[in-house]
Amino acid sequence: MDITKRLGSRSGLVVFGLAFLLALAWALATNHVWEDYYITYRSSKNLATGHGLVFNHGERLHTFTSPLGVLLPAAAIKLTGNTSDEAALWLFRLWSCGAFAGAAVLILAIARRYQYGPWAATALVGFAVLDAKSLDFSVNGMETAFLLLFTAYALWAMLTCRKWRWQHLGVAWAGLMWTRPDGFLYVALLAAGVFFFNDPERTGLTRWQWLGLFLKAGAVCTVLYLPWFAWAWWYFGTPVPHTVMAKGQVSGGAKSALGALKTLLDFPWTVWSGTTSLESTFLPSYFQIGGWPAPMVTAARGLAVFLAFQWVLPLWRTEIRVASLAFCGLHIYLSYFPFFPFPWYLPGPALLAAVMLGGMTAQLLAVAERRKGAPGGANMSRWLKSAVLVLALGGLGAQGWVTWQMEREMKLEQIYSATGVRRQVGEWLKKNSKPGDTVFMEPLGHIGYFSGLRTYDFPGLSSTEMTEAIHVLGPDWATLVEFLSPDWLVLRPFEYREMHTSIHRLFDEGHTYKLVKEFNNLPQIEKLKVYGRKYIEHDADLLIYQRQVPRRYRLDPTIPGPLENVGLPIAEIDGRRMYMVHATGIISFQVPVWAKRFRIAYVLPAGTYNATPVTDGVEFSVLWAEGNKSRLLGLRYLNPVLTPTDRGIQFFDLTLPKHGSRAVVILRTLPGPTDGMDWSHWGTPEFK
Repeated sequence: MDITKRLGSRSGLVVFGLAFLLALAWALATNHVWEDYYITYRSSKNLATGHGLVFNHGERLHTFTSPLGVLLPAAAIKLTGNTSDEAALWLFRLWSCGAFAGAAVLILAIARRYQYGPWAATALVGFAVLDAKSLDFSVNGMETAFLLLFTAYALWAMLTCRKWRWQHLGVAWAGLMWTRPDGFLYVALLAAGVFFFNDPERTGLTRWQWLGLFLKAGAVCTVLYLPWFAWAWWYFGTPVPHTVMAKGQVSGGAKSALGALKTLLDFPWTVWSGTTSLESTFLPSYFQIGGWPAPMVTAARGLAVFLAFQWVLPLWRTEIRVASLAFCGLHIYLSYFPFFPFPWYLPGPALLAAVMLGGMTAQLLAVAERRKGAPGGANMSRWLKSAVLVLALGGLGAQGWVTWQMEREMKLEQIYSATGVRRQVGEWLKKNSKPGDTVFMEPLGHIGYFSGLRTYDFPGLSSTEMTEAIHVLGPDWATLVEFLSPDWLVLRPFEYREMHTSIHRLFDEGHTYKLVKEFNNLPQIEKLKVYGRKYIEHDADLLIYQRQVPRRYRLDPTIPGPLENVGLPIAEIDGRRMYMVHATGIISFQVPVWAKRFRIAYVLPAGTYNATPVTDGVEFSVLWAEGNKSRLLGLRYLNPVLTPTDRGIQFFDLTLPKHGSRAVVILRTLPGPTDGMDWSHWGTPEFK
């Protein structure tokens, strides 16, 4: 029976309708819009309104991850006549509801093909459609519903389809690649599972036949995905999304195959410490922030690590082992490579978990049925069947409870945090900023879209300036802000405290940045009786700071007195004008294209070492940077208390690397063990 007939069957229509309505009900109840939707939607709207597929007008930067995730909202904008962002979102949600329901029908087809029976089929579909994150991310503006659809399509093509199999599989693989850049992991893991755990009686193919089919499906996938790949390479200069590179830059050290293997072998132990992505499969988004019952977290960890290793057991049917291998492989990736297991990555593994749980239910019920004919087997059959059904129904009940509680959480998060604070911050910035202003923050989506400003987000999803700064200076926020000098900061209170500790001068000693507005819904949230309240609180208090002094970033050294108007204290030391940039401090200069050498004076003045208290030293360094290239040109630690030769004016006289028009030199001072009396001074730069 082909896919068209399956979709036309009564059970398929019932499942499609129920899944569609369930997703739609979630959207209506929560009206939840995820942060990343607005990151992507800004590019979607620019495309739909004739400005190109860009985040900032005129800047071709790949600031989204999903081709479908950016193109479908752009189509929704066009179809709704660009009359309303809300109308475009709801049209995209309806398409996503259809994709979510289509995934449910396709996995139902697997149950029907292998004659699971009504109980196991219900368990399979129930575990899939009741997953809280799958529901939420299918309708909150993300591309998740299409990832689920094409994952289910690939499983259907490999396990159920008999006619036009390689064509269907090639389309499914292409759909995964159009949906997410990590779609190739689903392709590789599912194909590997079918190949290694193949049962010809269930799949109808030998391993050699599978290899031939994979080659033909790969050709179809290539033909269908290549246009986007080639166009993105031409348009953006690379087919790799800038968002992937930005996150990769802050995801830790170098990765290796041995590291991934160690992650796998450590799963049975590390899962209990919360250092894997496994437990996130069955738990609400960002449960790590707190506010959820500890027994629920423990149960989720136990179930996840159990499912991750079922592929090693030959007693299970093919579909169970295939889903387990893919589930395990995805969690190795999510636990080892990204710096955090972001919740939008988890619906795919959750669907694979549903396939495993439904398949196990079917296989164990089949074992119970066979036991009836054995001597004395009737009681054993009845006991086993009852135990399996109790576990399945209990699991569905527990999952339903988690989904209900997360629905309440996300509804309130939208009211008090997303709409009530982040969107308000963006709209306030739009009203109070000037054209050309820049803003630094971590929550990019609502604030970036509704402000319309140029954004320096961390870790730089929308900004090459940010990723280049992180590459040169590291991830410390205060250092990055000192270097980039954005006009506005949007900070959570704890972020403000950390930055204030790192560089006092940002908020003290003349107020480089001054608090001008606070949006705070914490008093209302503290009264709520809801699980996951800490997540709702996370973005419910945001502080807006405005820069009070001129920029100290990319100063033009060719103009007279480039440092005189940037708000730095000036001192006359040994007949030379010097500018104080108290450690920790940063200042930057454009490098003239013609310059081959750089010379600058630096000093710790006499007051730092001949009075009380005294400095314990300052590190002076000169860095050169151009784009993602950087080099340390000079470094000297001055401790004039202990080393008399460190007293008085010192000089760096340095050779510059070959460079273009974007090169800068960065002058940086870092304190010793303490920052007391670290009155570090720089002279005027000289380029030759």
